[in-house]
Amino acid sequence: MDTEDGPGSSYAHPHDGILRLGWDDIMQMCRGLAERILAEYDPDIVVGIAKGGVIPGVILASMLRRDFYPIRLSRRRRDVVVLQKPAWVVPMSDDVRGKAVLLVDEISATGETLREAHKEANRRGARRVRTCTLYVHSDSFRPTFYALESDALIIQPWDHEVLERGRWVIHPEYQEEIDRLNREEP
Repeated sequence: MDTEDGPGSSYAHPHDGILRLGWDDIMQMCRGLAERILAEYDPDIVVGIAKGGVIPGVILASMLRRDFYPIRLSRRRRDVVVLQKPAWVVPMSDDVRGKAVLLVDEISATGETLREAHKEANRRGARRVRTCTLYVHSDSFRPTFYALESDALIIQPWDHEVLERGRWVIHPEYQEEIDRLNREEP
């Protein structure tokens, strides 16, 4: 759900509807990805890009029986876009040296985060690097592997609701886009 216009911007991608995913949907996507990944690539380790990429990253690492390493490379602080470009918060482990690495995020838009993580894995001596996301939009950067292409607003099960001042509410970014989409309906 990264916005690509920097601080204070709203969604950069125009959405053409809403797609609410449940945990069963995520597991099905991960199963399909795991099968494709092993058919085409044999990663030694899985690196998940926090926050959203850690969830499918851990699932894929478990399904593939590979070690998992988290990194955090983001434009966000406390879930708000504050930077024009992704910045390193949690660095990549030197354990990528000599390994075939699978980088995982939940979505790819411009690909800037995936490309930066790919560059860092290479800098740290990874033998091979491939990228993977759950979703892409039609105008998104294409990772090596992805499960779903959709131009809808994709509502993920892990952040659909957030705790705000003691109450569970729809994530404000989702709500803002849902409201915008509802205003545009005829």
